[in-house]
Amino acid sequence: MEFSLDYLVLREPDILSDYNPVPEFITEVLASNNTFPEYEPKEPGVYSTILEVADKANNSRYVRRIAIFDKTSEISIMSSHRLFISSASNQSNYNWQTTPENVQTTLNVQWENHFINEVHEHGHFLASVQDYTARLSDNVKRVDYKEIEPQFDDNEGNRTKKEIPNINSIVRFELSHRTPSTVIPTSGWEDIVPMKENKSIVLNGGNIRDGYSYQVWVRAHDVMGNTKIDSTVVYFDHSQPIIYSPKFKKNVDDGKFPFSSRITVTAKDEHSGISKVSFKFMVNSTGEVKNQKDFRIESQTQSHCNQLPKECYCISKGECFMIDSVLDIDNCWLKVPIDRVKDEVHILQISVYNLAMLSSMITYNLGEVNSFKGIKEYYSPSNITILKTSDTSLGISWIQAPTCYERAGILIRLFRPDNSTRDFKVHKDATTFDLTGLSPTTQYWFQLFTKYGNDTKFEMSGSPAILKFQTAEASVGFPPGGVAGLSAGFILLLVGVVVVLLFLGRTGRLQPAKARMTQGIRTIRNTIRVRSHTNGGYNNRAYSTKFDDDIYFYGQMESTGATNLKISRKDISLESELAQGRFATIYLAKYYGNHRDAQTVAAKVLKDDQKEENVMKMKAKINFYIEKVGHHKNVVDFIGYVEDDVRGSFMVLEYCESGVLKEFLISKKSDVTVDLEERLFRMVFGVCLGMDYLSSKKVVHRRLAARNILLDHLFEPKITGFGPEPEAEREGEG
Repeated sequence: MEFSLDYLVLREPDILSDYNPVPEFITEVLASNNTFPEYEPKEPGVYSTILEVADKANNSRYVRRIAIFDKTSEISIMSSHRLFISSASNQSNYNWQTTPENVQTTLNVQWENHFINEVHEHGHFLASVQDYTARLSDNVKRVDYKEIEPQFDDNEGNRTKKEIPNINSIVRFELSHRTPSTVIPTSGWEDIVPMKENKSIVLNGGNIRDGYSYQVWVRAHDVMGNTKIDSTVVYFDHSQPIIYSPKFKKNVDDGKFPFSSRITVTAKDEHSGISKVSFKFMVNSTGEVKNQKDFRIESQTQSHCNQLPKECYCISKGECFMIDSVLDIDNCWLKVPIDRVKDEVHILQISVYNLAMLSSMITYNLGEVNSFKGIKEYYSPSNITILKTSDTSLGISWIQAPTCYERAGILIRLFRPDNSTRDFKVHKDATTFDLTGLSPTTQYWFQLFTKYGNDTKFEMSGSPAILKFQTAEASVGFPPGGVAGLSAGFILLLVGVVVVLLFLGRTGRLQPAKARMTQGIRTIRNTIRVRSHTNGGYNNRAYSTKFDDDIYFYGQMESTGATNLKISRKDISLESELAQGRFATIYLAKYYGNHRDAQTVAAKVLKDDQKEENVMKMKAKINFYIEKVGHHKNVVDFIGYVEDDVRGSFMVLEYCESGVLKEFLISKKSDVTVDLEERLFRMVFGVCLGMDYLSSKKVVHRRLAARNILLDHLFEPKITGFGPEPEAEREGEG
């Protein structure tokens, strides 16, 4: 039979214009050979058997019987819906009931949607059955022709036309309860009538003692006689744990945190153990809660507890616990603001919880917070290491100092031989920096500070890290005589130009010469405009190096978010050279990452000379994209970066094969259509979306133009041509 979603009933399969269901089994039994045929269906389901009784005069009557065939299904348990004691404490995950003394103990058992026969439920095996409707007609109106009369339909037995009452195709629940046991009860089962998925049990025998436990079994039956049993155990405790005076050690050296103190909490509950310790740090004078931390107390094994009988105990549930819990606290949890001048006294409120989540509390005076290490202490970086030295620069690294406060930045103050200074502002998370603009063979020294707080409220580290160094000898350059010769030659050339201009002016030839020069420049411009666009994608400004003269602030930082953007060198294949810039070469490349087909990308790789300032520029571009830009469909996508042992770090960018918007507009200047106008509207909208995104990331473009808009293969606009500016670095100079 099939289930009708319109009427929510089982029915005989409908005969449709394109579908004529055929009975699975048809046979004929003669009256002279009165045998009863048998048939076994191939799969579980609700089947109807229709018997036609006919006499020799061709008079007929029809009888129908309905049966469920199922030899394979079973009752299952839905783990997302548990069997539990809802009267127990929800904070204890319904494992412990905290009924007070001298109060009758009632258990509310609940197992909603816990049992199900999925085959019966999804197949609607227990739904009501629709009355039989005639399948054939001879176009003559006759009563009861090919119909099953009501008295001959299935109205008796276990599976009739009526719906079988059920919950998730479970037709019966039984419940049993007693003290916990691994053996399923064989007697004492109680039918749940009327059928429901909850039951209240009133326990006899007076009050339940602390540490006592009780088990409840529930048995589910389906219409085929299958059963499934599940049980739950509930424990009882209404008494609070016992807590003793704690032991406190301030400023320990072997703690879990850079600035640690240690507290030993002594607590015990022989009925339900200790499950959690909670610390609340409060200002004594105002009661302000500065912080709160919870510690989960792990239970011990029986064998471990047997070795420490005076320090460990076990409860009737079988779990064991240590009496003392040694816990480290971070002094930074006291959360003393950087602008707090007046010292304050903090108290520690200690709460211990047993497994029933009943608690006891005690307080401990921590004293003045300034006595804790890390509070109102501002350290400078340490372990300064020289990475590289040249005639004009110095590369250094350091280790950030542990702190309880937010770092706002790092300051390097460089002292020249004449005691003049220059300040370098460094990103707060940086651990390396290059000091540039130095003189060859010169002795310098610098101080390294850390700035804590923010731009309005801050403190500088008290004792700066100091390092003295000397730059290397100057590299071989153009000799002084050559410089003098070039200067003299340039002066002579300038004098010659002036003489020629004076001569042309006095003879009246200056204006015609100027006109010829203007015409020549115009010719050059027109030549540039009509250059071939076959390699439009190769000339993308996203891969251009025309704005690479900036000294980036981002070139001095180590990015903390670059891990997921780092691409393995083996996943990038450089195919062909696209363009040459002042400091980088652009390659057409294939990216084989992300477990997919090769992706065409552009790789921006340093030239072979790899000058220090160019290495810094590349690093700046990578860090700028990682820290500031992110991803947007209308911004040229930074796919990632590669660290190559030979070529150094290089960028992997989205390849926009349709070229530059400016060139696209020029090519369509004389061929404007309605479709083109619609496409341009979409492009403008995409540019607006991209600029809005950059604005949300606090990125200022400064040079938005058609030459800085790229088009992908779908002509989706991609903004490029932005980046960190040199002014950001100059602000750091003193």
